[in-house]
Formats: sequence, structure tokens, C-alpha cells
Amino acid sequence: MSTRLIIMRHANSRPESDTGLDHDRPLNEQGLAEASQMSQALIDRDWMPDTALISSSKRTQETFALMMDVPCEIRPEIYLAGLDTLLPIATGIEEGKTTLMLGHNPGCELLIATLCGTYHPISTATCALFTKDGPHWVLESVLRPEALGSI
Repeated sequence: MSTRLIIMRHANSRPESDTGLDHDRPLNEQGLAEASQMSQALIDRDWMPDTALISSSKRTQETFALMMDVPCEIRPEIYLAGLDTLLPIATGIEEGKTTLMLGHNPGCELLIATLCGTYHPISTATCALFTKDGPHWVLESVLRPEALGSI
């Protein structure tokens, strides 16, 4: 089986949190709908992850909670991480499995561009689906909530 990687940006969130901390910003109504819609799109395409690696932020945890019931690891280092943190995580995932990495921009965009060699703007709840059968990642698809239909 191919190794598969789903790189996902969290769903849409409120501009502020009750605590005033960016880390604590929750999803807004649009984000709640986006997460559920993207979950169904992944299920429909048979892209169920075996495991998920998610940022410690409230918005990524809420996004994941509205998705599939799969084992996850909360990885604080993914929160607002750059390429120097995300690339080793992506290249170190378990071979022959499907892993979801759920994080933030600009890190998601930088990681996707690095893995496929082409820049793709990543709006909230967007997923980039990669496969790897040898040494190189292949971008299979980019799923955007706005392209899947009305939320």
C-alpha cells in the first residue's frame, strides 16, 4: 500500500478568543460546517486516516473533533510551525499508512509547496492529498470546501 499524507488547515475560526490568546480561538459557524463537509469528502474518496497529528490549538482540535473517529496525537510543535518543523514530521510518518496532519498557515502552504514543487493557496479546511510509493511525494488532489458545494 502507498503511504498517504493529508495536509489540512484548520476550519474557519473566530478572530478572537475569550482569553485573548490566538491559541484559544474557537471555530465559528462556517468552520463547524467546513469541518463536517471536509470529513465527508475524505470519506467519500476513501481517504480515511489511520492516525492524525494535530496542533494543540483549540481551532485544530475542534476541527478534528468534527471529523472522523481515528487515533490522534496532539503535537504542540505543529502550532504555527514553519517548514523546518513540519517537513521532518511529514517525512517521518509511518510507511504504508494514511496520516492526517492538521495545522495552520503559512506552514501548511509551505509544506505542500515543498512536497509537490508548486504553490497552492490553502484556505480554511482545505486538504492536500499526497501519495508516496518511492522517494517522492505526489500531489493527488487539493480539496477545498468552497469547491465541494455550499456549506
